[in-house]
Amino acid sequence: MIKLRYVTSDKRFHLRFPYSKLYYNIAKSIPKAIYHPEDKTWSYPNDFNSIKRVLAEFTEYDIRFLVCEIPKQCGILEDFFRAARERNFSFCTTKTYYSHLYQLLVFTEKLPTNINSKDLENYLDFQVKEKNVKSATIRSARQAFIFYFREVKKQMKHLKFPKIKTNVNLPEVLSAEETRAIFNSLPNLKHKMLLLLSYSAGLRVSEVIHLQVKDIDLERNMIRITQGKGKKDRYTMLANSLIDELKEYIKVREYNLLLKYSYNEVKNIPWLFPGANTRPLHVRTAETIFNQATAKAKITKKVTFHSLRHAFATHLLELGTDLRMIQTLLGHTSVRTTQIYTKVARSRLENIKSPLDQMTKTNSKTIS
Repeated sequence: MIKLRYVTSDKRFHLRFPYSKLYYNIAKSIPKAIYHPEDKTWSYPNDFNSIKRVLAEFTEYDIRFLVCEIPKQCGILEDFFRAARERNFSFCTTKTYYSHLYQLLVFTEKLPTNINSKDLENYLDFQVKEKNVKSATIRSARQAFIFYFREVKKQMKHLKFPKIKTNVNLPEVLSAEETRAIFNSLPNLKHKMLLLLSYSAGLRVSEVIHLQVKDIDLERNMIRITQGKGKKDRYTMLANSLIDELKEYIKVREYNLLLKYSYNEVKNIPWLFPGANTRPLHVRTAETIFNQATAKAKITKKVTFHSLRHAFATHLLELGTDLRMIQTLLGHTSVRTTQIYTKVARSRLENIKSPLDQMTKTNSKTIS
């Protein structure tokens, strides 16, 4: 086996392989190579040009390496990022797929070109049996592998996986009282409006941070979501009770921006919730705002920013809103996705009586 490892003592990459005249000549031909007779290895400087050359020369011989040691400039997964950009993948999808591919490289210690279907099978088995990874994560990893190895690299043209049974995990749902406590814990108008809009319209965190001022239709009480999940546009509701406070926030937003930028520059900042350097607020910043608010409100449930969207759907269902309408507001492609909220809606459960209650009522006596 051919192995490439970084050695801290001399800060060089060392290449080790079983003796072969072919391997020896290739290793020797690479610029800046140094032979170490004491351990029979070849070493190369820690720069991406040298390492990229080593990987390229030994690709067909199944070279092994630790991906965490390889300079990022070598671009081992550059073709993945290029394909993701061409297909207009969202930031979250790109990040998730990259994470799966990176962990696969860590597991196999191989270049993507040398990975085969057996490697994928072994990796997924390891994730399930040794790391107890959830089925939803396994499905996501499979999608990443199918996209990359079948569509991008075209080296596993018939790659597919057997169906996997999905664990149904019901979301933790914030009550109306808990949701109100979260909002009341925020003295900052921008932060409060960020969470209020997310809850009142059932928005994903990526959707609310990318809202533009022009997306708010105050006359029709509607919000336009542009290129939401799945690159779909949709309209959702704008709460009547939020309009006056939202108008006030938009004025404050413009005033604060004018303190930092010229009038013409402010006109070119479209974001309803601008972050640093005229860019939209970062996802992590929004999540931090939510986490700090829940801590201040003393919420003990295990919740995330997305829990505001869960609360929106569940509370609407408890108020008697038709499931299909909730599906439209949330932007779900299938009503099956929306149906999970029927399992956590309190009013639906409260209206169902146990057969034991009916039995006791009929007999007018308790059972002992």
